[in-house]
Amino acid sequence: MANKLIFPDFRRIFEREKKDIARAVGTEAVRHFKENFQREGFMDGGLHRWKDVQRRNPSSPWYGFEYKGETRKTNPVKYGKKGKKLKNQKKLNFSKAATTRRILTGASGELGRSLRYVMNPSSNAHVSVSITSDKPYAVLQNEGGPMRVFGKHTVQLPARPFVGNSRELNEKIDRIVLSHLYSALQKNNP
Repeated sequence: MANKLIFPDFRRIFEREKKDIARAVGTEAVRHFKENFQREGFMDGGLHRWKDVQRRNPSSPWYGFEYKGETRKTNPVKYGKKGKKLKNQKKLNFSKAATTRRILTGASGELGRSLRYVMNPSSNAHVSVSITSDKPYAVLQNEGGPMRVFGKHTVQLPARPFVGNSRELNEKIDRIVLSHLYSALQKNNP
């Protein structure tokens, strides 16, 4: 006499679990991508560091620059006895903190904090999530490209990816999916 094997209804289990899995994957992806801001680089088969910023380079004219920092109103130009500008005047828009602050964090860190996941409309077969930001400059920072500085000069901004395909994240996603499916099967077969 042969034993009869009964397999669980995998489709029904997946249908019941797929939105929870997608939410867990979205949460993990956002956490993983936010960590890139702390790492100052993109994690994909190891850490790929971002190009350093000029505001941290003491030999750069942008050293210590912070947008809307100190202005001429608070630091008027000083003139010597012969009417010439003194050389050792306070640098405008300078911030000591800007010389040490992490790349892409700004004073507020709003770019990293703006990352969210969105559940995409699902079909019967699948559900997916997208990682998004409401900051208009997010794509430019992530992919690089031309940018106008103060509406005047165009400069090429280097790509500093913080969102994208990542081997480490894919491994985490695999573990999340397997863990959820294993738990669902355990509930189905006590």
